[in-house]
Amino acid sequence: MKRVVLVIILACILSPLTAQAGGQYYSLSASFFPYLSIPHYQDDIPMRTAAGGEVSIGVLGFQKSHYDFSLEFRYRGTTASITHGFYRARGFDSVGADLRFAYQLREKLALFTTVGTEINFYRNVDSAFASFTTSFGVELLLIQSPIYTLDLIFPLTIHLRKEITALQPSVGLRYRIFPTWGGRQ
Repeated sequence: MKRVVLVIILACILSPLTAQAGGQYYSLSASFFPYLSIPHYQDDIPMRTAAGGEVSIGVLGFQKSHYDFSLEFRYRGTTASITHGFYRARGFDSVGADLRFAYQLREKLALFTTVGTEINFYRNVDSAFASFTTSFGVELLLIQSPIYTLDLIFPLTIHLRKEITALQPSVGLRYRIFPTWGGRQ
């Protein structure tokens, strides 16, 4: 945990220094997804299904040439699972941080990946747990102006917890505003 905190602190200190030269930006992303949890224990069904939404705020982002890096803070809300028999998995809320990297393949197409960690809180129960998240996906440019872009995103997220592994195939929007630069090159 100390190493993760050290990496985040270094990113916070160093990112603005490099961002000014290439294109600093702030971002806001929102996505919706089915939450498909695969248990690591004996269960009546192989996968439990829930739904969720996620909002990310990018505070330290920069783009240079075809590369894009950012530090993002995230909130995720997941509903309780669909009832099977007499059991229904609880819903939970998550807060976390991600490091995001994107590579622009074409003018309107980019690939991205994230890695992050979060703290999760079950609803109606005083219980919290840590987990790790990684995702990869496609980003399609919808609107571009000299100061902002709007992208359609399709992330596939893998949520790793002690008792389950969950898949989140998502669809969402990502808005970026460039305070010091005229958008994409």
